[in-house]
Amino acid sequence: MDERPAFSALQPLVTSLLEMDRPKSRLIWLRNPSVVRLRRGLAAGSIPLTHDGLHQETPWRTVVHLRDLLMDSGVLPRVDRQLLLYQRWLAERLATIEDPEHRRLLQHFATWHQMRRLRSKTEKGPLGRSQTNQTKQEITQAGAFLTRLADRGRTIEHCQQADLDAWHTERLATRRPAQTFLRWCMKTGRMPRLALPPQVVNQDQTPLHQRHRLAILRRVLNDDSLPLRARVSAALVLLYVQPVTRIVRLTIDDVIDDGTTVTVRLGDPPSLSCPEFRKVR
Repeated sequence: MDERPAFSALQPLVTSLLEMDRPKSRLIWLRNPSVVRLRRGLAAGSIPLTHDGLHQETPWRTVVHLRDLLMDSGVLPRVDRQLLLYQRWLAERLATIEDPEHRRLLQHFATWHQMRRLRSKTEKGPLGRSQTNQTKQEITQAGAFLTRLADRGRTIEHCQQADLDAWHTERLATRRPAQTFLRWCMKTGRMPRLALPPQVVNQDQTPLHQRHRLAILRRVLNDDSLPLRARVSAALVLLYVQPVTRIVRLTIDDVIDDGTTVTVRLGDPPSLSCPEFRKVR
């Protein structure tokens, strides 16, 4: 094996190490047996000088630090750090799953859904830890759901509505991350299309102050930059205290203009329209 090409490719790393401050600390790190093994493997070519090559190595903390140095010195192309850490975590997590079919399914979910989503986000900026933590929860809860399903004597292909309902009965907030996986399975035909519990939005229970309500109403009446449909809907909510689910069901036939009075059919009899609503129209 010709070691010269691989060794030459590491020269920018050598230069970077020589230029760093605190040389004593750097020497101590370089003498670490794990670091020595990794450096020799990279120089000899037995460890591919790629992200995928390093991805297979341990201990992961040492590998992460070495990878950072390789990226900082330009030896390896820069890849989002949180994305790399997630890939490491994922490999370790999948290795703990005994059922090969469960492991294969979660690997496909991570590869074709999660990694695509994360890579798309890295194009807009660095990933935050909260983003990868959420992704980890999706895998963890998806694995737990597959185990629970197996305990009920079923596979994902034969999942029933009762299985989903039982899963969400307790600790809904904890188990909700599995829904990303379940939706992916339904979309890709890996399981039947079933109903998932709706997302619960925690609303602010503080009453809207009259001054604030009028300020918002003034904006929806006069701000031409907002879509007309959104302005009308907001005015109906603010004026008549109607839920959005009721507003979206209204049609043009529910607005009655007899030439003298404008009314809105929110119930029976229709509600008298106020002058502000006439302005929006």
